[in-house]
Amino acid sequence: MSLALGGGAAKGLAHVGVLRGLEEDGIEVAAVAGTSMGSIVGALLSRGMAAREMEAFFSAVDWSRLGRIMVRSPGGAAFSDLLRETIGEVSIEELELPFAAVCCDLDDGEEVVLGTGDLADAVRASSAIPGILPPLVVDGRTLVDGALVTPVPVAAAERLADASVLAVNVLRPPKPGQLGKRMMNRLFEGSAPAQLLEGVDTILKRHRIRLWRRKAKFPGRFEVMMQSFHIMQYNLSKLCASDLYAVEPEVGEVGWFDFHLAREIMAEGYRAYRESTIHE
Repeated sequence: MSLALGGGAAKGLAHVGVLRGLEEDGIEVAAVAGTSMGSIVGALLSRGMAAREMEAFFSAVDWSRLGRIMVRSPGGAAFSDLLRETIGEVSIEELELPFAAVCCDLDDGEEVVLGTGDLADAVRASSAIPGILPPLVVDGRTLVDGALVTPVPVAAAERLADASVLAVNVLRPPKPGQLGKRMMNRLFEGSAPAQLLEGVDTILKRHRIRLWRRKAKFPGRFEVMMQSFHIMQYNLSKLCASDLYAVEPEVGEVGWFDFHLAREIMAEGYRAYRESTIHE
């Protein structure tokens, strides 16, 4: 089965719960395509990290402290460093599991699927939320968050392997009260990988102050946001349904940057997987 993991910032942590369900059921993943947060989770999976390791890792991160560092870091330096510490220095071609990160070309609004090259750069480009993180230039193209054109990368997943596709969409509209009733405080056990946590701590120490010398030569934030919203509105109008398996966690009322709710979000992903039609 190929996975299409959608974008959604903190909401995307629900992907981890879905992965745990797949692992428990012994369902083999043939390939994974990810957009934005989905590309981060997909990259970790492609590198061989088990779902329970991801759960422990994301639960152990000091998100409040990390968020303050990210805001003060010019040009997305802290985020880029964090990705490299967490994902490692590896090319996509070296991965055992076929992987692709979906991005949007800011200049022409086209979908760009990165299935080769540096893994950390591909994930960084796919996660460049307009107005939050600056674009990343890859092979001469100015790339931003792939969710602007492909919120859930089904087509990219279909191209990676000859297998059925499971799409995980965390961008459902809010449904007040539902998430709080279904979330659980603790749904898993296990320890976070020590090396990854040490890497995060290194980043936190390295980026304590603003590095004024580093300046990114990109369009202004407002310009990026306006162009991005235009692209998004145009492309979302072209989306059509596909015949595939789907899991849609109830994370509508979770804020985009509510990473401190990591445990609850991942637990909701697991619940949604267990109640999905994939078991019928």
